[in-house]
Amino acid sequence: MAPTLNLYSFFYFGLSLVSGIAYIYFRSRKEELTPSFRGLLIPLLSLFYWSVAWSICNSFLNHLTAYVFVFLKNPAILVLGVSTSELAFRFQEDLFPRWRKWSLRIQTGLALFAGFANGIGFFFREIRFDPKMEFYVPVQSSENTLIQFSILCIAITLCLVLVNTLFALFTKYNRLDGSKKRAIGGFILAILGILSLAFADILVDLNYVSKPTYLFVLTNLTIIIMTILVLVSLNQDTVPSTVGFKIMTFNLTILYLILSIVANFLFNRFRIDIQNEMSREKHNIKTQLELGNIYPFVYLSDLVIDMQEKNFRINKIEFSENQIDTLQNRIPSYEFFKLDTFSNDPNGIYWTSDFFAKNHHFLVAIPYIEYRGKVHQTVVWLIITLLFSIFTIFMLYPVLHKTSIVYPLTRLLSGIRRMQSGDLFVSVEVSSKDEIGELSKSFNEMISIVREARFQLEQKIEERTVSLNNTILELRDTQEQLLHAERMSTLGKIAASVAHEINNPLAAIKGSIQFIKDSQFSDDSDKRSKLEIQADALIESFKNQKRSEVTSRFKRKRELTHFFRSKQVSDPISLADTCFDFHMEEIPTPFLSLFDTKEGIEAFQSRLNEHVIRFHLGIIETAVERASKIVFALKHHSYQGPKENQKELSMREGIESVLSMYSKSWKPHVDLEWNCEGDPMVFGHADELVQVWTNLVYNSFQACPSENGKISISLKTIDSEAVVRIEDNGKGIPEDILPRIFEPFFTTKELGMGTGLGLSIVQKIIENHQGTIQVHSQPGKTLFTIHLPLANT
Repeated sequence: MAPTLNLYSFFYFGLSLVSGIAYIYFRSRKEELTPSFRGLLIPLLSLFYWSVAWSICNSFLNHLTAYVFVFLKNPAILVLGVSTSELAFRFQEDLFPRWRKWSLRIQTGLALFAGFANGIGFFFREIRFDPKMEFYVPVQSSENTLIQFSILCIAITLCLVLVNTLFALFTKYNRLDGSKKRAIGGFILAILGILSLAFADILVDLNYVSKPTYLFVLTNLTIIIMTILVLVSLNQDTVPSTVGFKIMTFNLTILYLILSIVANFLFNRFRIDIQNEMSREKHNIKTQLELGNIYPFVYLSDLVIDMQEKNFRINKIEFSENQIDTLQNRIPSYEFFKLDTFSNDPNGIYWTSDFFAKNHHFLVAIPYIEYRGKVHQTVVWLIITLLFSIFTIFMLYPVLHKTSIVYPLTRLLSGIRRMQSGDLFVSVEVSSKDEIGELSKSFNEMISIVREARFQLEQKIEERTVSLNNTILELRDTQEQLLHAERMSTLGKIAASVAHEINNPLAAIKGSIQFIKDSQFSDDSDKRSKLEIQADALIESFKNQKRSEVTSRFKRKRELTHFFRSKQVSDPISLADTCFDFHMEEIPTPFLSLFDTKEGIEAFQSRLNEHVIRFHLGIIETAVERASKIVFALKHHSYQGPKENQKELSMREGIESVLSMYSKSWKPHVDLEWNCEGDPMVFGHADELVQVWTNLVYNSFQACPSENGKISISLKTIDSEAVVRIEDNGKGIPEDILPRIFEPFFTTKELGMGTGLGLSIVQKIIENHQGTIQVHSQPGKTLFTIHLPLANT
């Protein structure tokens, strides 16, 4: 009994493959699943058996398919309905345990009765070849009421089960809220789909709906419904799953649906071609008969019968003349070929059509088995394509998803857990420039600041412990600092539970920075000594100080180092470097007395260290705000702040903050030239403009050659506008690509290196600030020019 596949063999083979893979995955992790979620295993197994039964029925031309149809397919769909109902009652929360138990008992009894009635009715129905389903099934209609009820009882029982399930889900939906309510909504959608299929099955059995249409909708809608059930179930907090499995499930579903649609169109085209070929055969026979040829030449036909004379013009199958009388009652088909069964054997199934030639009624019959053989070859090719596609997806999975998503998230989660356990020397590898890469980079910067703060606090605690003459206030401060250090070591606990989200860890970083500022530093001048106040004044006097020329800068640094060495400073070179970082190139005369005593030097070093820490905390805050804006912009493509949040901004300060924030991450082979004429003020949002400078400068660095790279950034005022020019000596932008660089999601970078939203966001922000952006590019030179109106205009 060799298989002869048809169109639906492919559909149900794919469905059984997908459901079987899902069942094997969850079965292998059964011990990790919650009791309520284990109920999904039974619907998956039932769906597998149900699709296997359909696949067998559509793959063989044999009477045994009728037994598979009744005794495997129908019980499988009943088990699927009852088990899905049980899963729905337990989903999220088991709010109605008593209702669930009684429903399970009643539904199980109804399913057993329906299966028994359908099985008994089977033996009172004749097994025939169904020309619409194209396989052998028991007759699907009967004038006997009891037999007709046995046919409909399966669909009726399934409808009753699903209506009860829907009622329970809607009741649960009204009682729950939040994510649980949304998950229940997805489950309701899936149950409504199954219920609609059950009603459609009743209409099919009553011959109100075309069976081929129903089978196609049934197949594709079933896999969509089960995918919804699986994904909704996986989104439960108590269910262990991975991002990779969710992506793989989605990919397999899309692949199967696409191939199903392609197969449907392909087979419709194939059937039309077959009809056209048979019509040409009929026309050829008709022409020969009208020309007087008694026995025409044929290519496909096995029978050509003169129905009026009841004689054969062609008879390749030894069809007896007595059997011609049995064909008199058939409904003629003059336009198209239809399937007729001359005997209850596969070789007795024929495509038949009627025509008139010389006022005689003729019947032409073409064997169906040959058509089925051609379909079989096409379906085998489609199944091989499906298997190869699934194999390709599994092979490419490590490259497409694990490398760019799963592995970076795993590394970040591991780092957070090590930080949670107290390891402040952990570092997360940054392998990309996307959101995950920015998050990993911010985590590394945060842990570095935490580590340095904890080290300094431990030093202060040790010094104050040795000194027995400290006051009670100093002792309290030491205790608070120790408590703060312990709190800092547990910062990772906040982020560990939300490792798969992006904005929450950023919020945790920002909150931690504010916590450090509030608990470590105080702006109350009454609590500071005179020496500390004098040190603050010294540091504040250089806040807006400009750097000296490069030629004199090294000389001033040597002089400042010599001065600190003369004052017995423990590390004069390091202190001089720190001072120069904040434009302190000399000590003014009014502050020289501060360094005459050891207490003054310590006060200066303490206040300078606090200033350094505040500066770096500000950098971290800026980076966190930028990362949050990027995440938001990637989701919503653009962001425009309310007008009341705009204020006057320093263009020079904004660009220099970007250059200082990312100076350590720029490529070492690139020479950066920064020219600023004046300090034009504009009206707008600081964070948005910082994002503009960051994106443009970062793109310039990426475009620069591996050697002798050069970037020139200039700021000047022209008429009533602030003009910023950013130029690099990269390879340039091709002319055919240049008009598209501001389109959303357009990128020339490699997979995983960019989203194609950077320049689109830049253009949107500039337009929201009533400005313009222009680009000119040629080999060796790319220039971006930004015009923004001044605030006073």
